[in-house]
Amino acid sequence: MSTELILIRHGNAVRVNGNYFHAPLTPLGREQAAQTGQYFSAPENHLDGFYSSPLRRTQETAKIIGAKIGLDPELRPGVQEVMFFETPTLVILEILSIFNPVEDYLEAHVGIPIRWPIVGRVSEVLLDILAKHPDQRVAVVAHAGVISASLSWYLPEKRWRWWRTTVGNCSLTRFKVEGNRAELLAVNDVKHLNPVIVTTQPPTVTVEVAKEVHPTEKALVFEKPPETDEK
Repeated sequence: MSTELILIRHGNAVRVNGNYFHAPLTPLGREQAAQTGQYFSAPENHLDGFYSSPLRRTQETAKIIGAKIGLDPELRPGVQEVMFFETPTLVILEILSIFNPVEDYLEAHVGIPIRWPIVGRVSEVLLDILAKHPDQRVAVVAHAGVISASLSWYLPEKRWRWWRTTVGNCSLTRFKVEGNRAELLAVNDVKHLNPVIVTTQPPTVTVEVAKEVHPTEKALVFEKPPETDEK
Protein backbone atom coordinates (compact mmCIF):
# COMPACT_ATOMS: atom_id res chain seq x y z
CA MET A 1 0.00 0.00 0.00
CA SER A 2 1.18 3.52 -0.73
CA THR A 3 0.29 6.91 0.67
CA GLU A 4 0.45 10.16 -1.26
CA LEU A 5 2.09 12.78 0.95
CA ILE A 6 1.66 16.40 -0.11
CA LEU A 7 3.63 19.22 1.50
CA ILE A 8 2.09 22.67 1.00
CA ARG A 9 4.13 25.77 1.69
CA HIS A 10 2.15 28.50 3.46
CA GLY A 11 0.79 31.49 1.56
CA ASN A 12 2.53 34.84 1.16
CA ALA A 13 3.07 36.44 4.59
CA VAL A 14 4.22 39.76 6.01
CA ARG A 15 6.97 40.07 8.61
CA VAL A 16 6.12 41.40 12.07
CA ASN A 17 8.89 43.45 13.75
CA GLY A 18 11.30 42.21 11.11
CA ASN A 19 10.70 38.49 11.52
CA TYR A 20 8.28 35.77 10.42
CA PHE A 21 7.52 34.10 13.76
CA HIS A 22 4.09 35.73 14.16
CA ALA A 23 3.71 36.65 10.49
CA PRO A 24 0.11 36.77 9.19
CA LEU A 25 -0.89 36.14 5.59
CA THR A 26 -1.15 39.05 3.21
CA PRO A 27 -4.27 39.44 1.02
CA LEU A 28 -2.22 37.77 -1.71
CA GLY A 29 -1.42 34.88 0.62
CA ARG A 30 -5.09 34.44 1.48
CA GLU A 31 -5.96 34.29 -2.22
CA GLN A 32 -3.23 31.70 -2.79
CA ALA A 33 -4.65 29.61 0.05
CA ALA A 34 -8.20 29.97 -1.31
CA GLN A 35 -7.14 28.76 -4.76
CA THR A 36 -5.27 25.86 -3.16
CA GLY A 37 -8.38 24.94 -1.19
CA GLN A 38 -10.46 25.11 -4.36
CA TYR A 39 -8.06 22.69 -6.02
CA PHE A 40 -8.35 20.16 -3.19
CA SER A 41 -12.13 20.52 -3.09
CA ALA A 42 -12.37 18.68 -6.43
CA PRO A 43 -13.36 15.01 -5.88
CA GLU A 44 -10.29 13.72 -7.73
CA ASN A 45 -8.01 15.71 -5.40
CA HIS A 46 -9.72 14.95 -2.08
CA LEU A 47 -7.65 14.65 1.08
CA ASP A 48 -8.05 11.91 3.69
CA GLY A 49 -5.91 13.72 6.26
CA PHE A 50 -4.99 17.36 6.76
CA TYR A 51 -2.26 18.73 9.05
CA SER A 52 -0.47 22.01 9.73
CA SER A 53 2.46 23.61 11.49
CA PRO A 54 1.21 25.67 14.46
CA LEU A 55 2.82 28.94 13.34
CA ARG A 56 0.45 31.73 12.41
CA ARG A 57 1.09 31.84 8.66
CA THR A 58 0.61 28.09 8.28
CA GLN A 59 -2.47 28.00 10.51
CA GLU A 60 -4.10 30.80 8.51
CA THR A 61 -3.27 29.03 5.24
CA ALA A 62 -4.62 25.73 6.54
CA LYS A 63 -7.85 27.25 7.86
CA ILE A 64 -8.63 28.80 4.48
CA ILE A 65 -7.91 25.53 2.69
CA GLY A 66 -9.86 23.60 5.33
CA ALA A 67 -12.92 25.79 4.88
CA LYS A 68 -12.94 24.86 1.18
CA ILE A 69 -12.56 21.11 1.74
CA GLY A 70 -14.53 20.64 4.95
CA LEU A 71 -11.58 19.51 7.08
CA ASP A 72 -10.10 21.11 10.18
CA PRO A 73 -6.29 20.93 10.15
CA GLU A 74 -4.62 19.04 12.98
CA LEU A 75 -1.73 21.08 14.35
CA ARG A 76 1.65 19.33 14.61
CA PRO A 77 4.45 21.36 16.29
CA GLY A 78 7.20 19.16 14.86
CA VAL A 79 6.72 20.57 11.36
CA GLN A 80 7.32 24.20 12.23
CA GLU A 81 10.18 26.09 10.59
CA VAL A 82 13.89 25.71 11.35
CA MET A 83 14.56 27.20 14.77
CA PHE A 84 17.55 29.40 15.57
CA PHE A 85 19.15 26.98 18.04
CA GLU A 86 19.08 24.19 15.42
CA THR A 87 21.05 26.15 12.84
CA PRO A 88 24.65 25.87 14.19
CA THR A 89 24.41 22.09 14.57
CA LEU A 90 22.74 21.74 11.18
CA VAL A 91 25.50 23.75 9.52
CA ILE A 92 28.26 21.68 11.16
CA LEU A 93 26.65 18.34 10.31
CA GLU A 94 25.95 19.30 6.73
CA ILE A 95 29.59 20.29 6.27
CA LEU A 96 30.63 16.94 7.76
CA SER A 97 28.24 15.11 5.42
CA ILE A 98 30.87 15.25 2.66
CA PHE A 99 32.66 12.46 4.55
CA ASN A 100 31.64 8.87 3.93
CA PRO A 101 30.63 7.83 7.50
CA VAL A 102 28.18 10.71 7.79
CA GLU A 103 26.89 10.21 4.25
CA ASP A 104 26.44 6.50 4.98
CA TYR A 105 24.43 7.39 8.08
CA LEU A 106 22.08 9.61 6.06
CA GLU A 107 21.60 6.99 3.37
CA ALA A 108 20.91 4.31 5.98
CA HIS A 109 18.14 6.38 7.55
CA VAL A 110 16.04 7.16 4.51
CA GLY A 111 12.40 6.97 5.51
CA ILE A 112 13.12 5.91 9.10
CA PRO A 113 13.79 7.87 12.32
CA ILE A 114 16.99 9.90 12.15
CA ARG A 115 19.02 12.02 14.56
CA TRP A 116 19.59 15.26 12.62
CA PRO A 117 18.61 18.89 13.26
CA ILE A 118 15.11 19.72 11.95
CA VAL A 119 15.07 16.57 9.77
CA GLY A 120 14.74 14.40 12.87
CA ARG A 121 11.65 16.11 14.28
CA VAL A 122 10.04 16.55 10.85
CA SER A 123 10.56 12.89 9.98
CA GLU A 124 9.06 11.80 13.31
CA VAL A 125 5.85 13.69 12.56
CA LEU A 126 5.67 12.51 8.96
CA LEU A 127 6.15 8.88 9.99
CA ASP A 128 3.29 9.22 12.48
CA ILE A 129 1.02 10.81 9.88
CA LEU A 130 1.85 8.18 7.27
CA ALA A 131 1.12 5.37 9.73
CA LYS A 132 -2.36 6.80 10.26
CA HIS A 133 -3.17 7.01 6.56
CA PRO A 134 -2.16 3.86 4.68
CA ASP A 135 -3.18 3.95 1.02
CA GLN A 136 -4.62 7.46 1.37
CA ARG A 137 -3.78 11.05 0.40
CA VAL A 138 -2.66 13.47 3.12
CA ALA A 139 -1.43 17.05 3.10
CA VAL A 140 0.69 19.04 5.53
CA VAL A 141 0.84 22.85 5.45
CA ALA A 142 4.41 23.70 6.39
CA HIS A 143 7.42 25.87 5.56
CA ALA A 144 10.23 26.14 3.02
CA GLY A 145 12.79 24.71 5.47
CA VAL A 146 10.51 21.82 6.41
CA ILE A 147 10.03 20.94 2.74
CA SER A 148 13.79 21.08 2.11
CA ALA A 149 14.34 18.88 5.18
CA SER A 150 11.77 16.33 3.98
CA LEU A 151 13.32 16.17 0.51
CA SER A 152 16.82 15.73 1.96
CA TRP A 153 15.57 12.95 4.29
CA TYR A 154 13.93 10.92 1.53
CA LEU A 155 16.55 11.74 -1.13
CA PRO A 156 19.80 12.39 0.79
CA GLU A 157 22.05 12.00 -2.24
CA LYS A 158 20.57 15.27 -3.51
CA ARG A 159 20.41 17.15 -0.22
CA TRP A 160 22.71 19.88 -1.57
CA ARG A 161 20.08 20.67 -4.17
CA TRP A 162 17.11 20.46 -1.81
CA TRP A 163 18.56 22.86 0.73
CA ARG A 164 19.27 25.31 -2.08
CA THR A 165 15.67 25.02 -3.33
CA THR A 166 13.06 27.51 -2.12
CA VAL A 167 9.57 26.49 -3.20
CA GLY A 168 6.82 28.98 -3.95
CA ASN A 169 4.02 30.06 -1.64
CA CYS A 170 1.19 27.48 -1.61
CA SER A 171 3.20 25.24 -3.93
CA LEU A 172 2.77 21.47 -3.71
CA THR A 173 5.59 18.96 -3.18
CA ARG A 174 4.33 15.41 -3.62
CA PHE A 175 5.67 11.99 -2.64
CA LYS A 176 4.35 8.48 -3.18
CA VAL A 177 5.42 6.67 -0.02
CA GLU A 178 5.63 2.90 0.36
CA GLY A 179 7.22 1.69 3.57
CA ASN A 180 10.43 3.65 4.11
CA ARG A 181 10.83 4.56 0.44
CA ALA A 182 9.38 7.55 -1.35
CA GLU A 183 9.03 8.37 -5.01
CA LEU A 184 9.16 12.08 -5.73
CA LEU A 185 6.18 13.04 -7.88
CA ALA A 186 6.48 16.83 -7.95
CA VAL A 187 8.43 19.74 -6.47
CA ASN A 188 7.16 23.32 -6.38
CA ASP A 189 4.00 22.50 -8.34
CA VAL A 190 1.99 25.73 -8.73
CA LYS A 191 -0.28 24.75 -11.63
CA HIS A 192 -3.32 25.10 -9.37
CA LEU A 193 -2.60 28.82 -8.87
CA ASN A 194 -3.42 31.64 -11.23
CA PRO A 195 -0.01 32.64 -12.72
CA VAL A 196 -0.42 36.27 -11.63
CA ILE A 197 -0.46 35.30 -7.94
CA VAL A 198 2.53 32.92 -7.95
CA THR A 199 5.23 34.12 -5.52
CA THR A 200 8.45 32.65 -4.12
CA GLN A 201 8.96 34.45 -0.85
CA PRO A 202 12.42 34.33 0.78
CA PRO A 203 12.46 32.01 3.81
CA THR A 204 13.41 32.99 7.35
CA VAL A 205 16.94 34.10 8.21
CA THR A 206 17.67 30.78 9.93
CA VAL A 207 16.68 28.85 6.82
CA GLU A 208 18.76 31.17 4.65
CA VAL A 209 21.80 30.39 6.82
CA ALA A 210 21.13 26.67 6.43
CA LYS A 211 20.85 27.09 2.66
CA GLU A 212 24.07 29.07 2.38
CA VAL A 213 26.16 26.25 3.84
CA HIS A 214 25.35 24.12 0.77
CA PRO A 215 27.62 25.18 -2.10
CA THR A 216 25.80 26.38 -5.20
CA GLU A 217 28.00 24.33 -7.51
CA LYS A 218 27.02 21.11 -5.71
CA ALA A 219 23.33 22.01 -5.88
CA LEU A 220 23.52 22.38 -9.65
CA VAL A 221 24.96 18.99 -10.51
CA PHE A 222 21.66 17.13 -10.29
CA GLU A 223 19.04 16.78 -12.96
CA LYS A 224 15.88 18.85 -12.86
CA PRO A 225 13.31 17.24 -10.52
CA PRO A 226 9.95 16.14 -11.95
CA GLU A 227 7.11 18.59 -12.38
CA THR A 228 9.09 21.58 -11.15
CA ASP A 229 7.18 24.80 -11.84
CA GLU A 230 9.07 27.97 -11.03
CA LYS A 231 7.25 31.01 -12.31
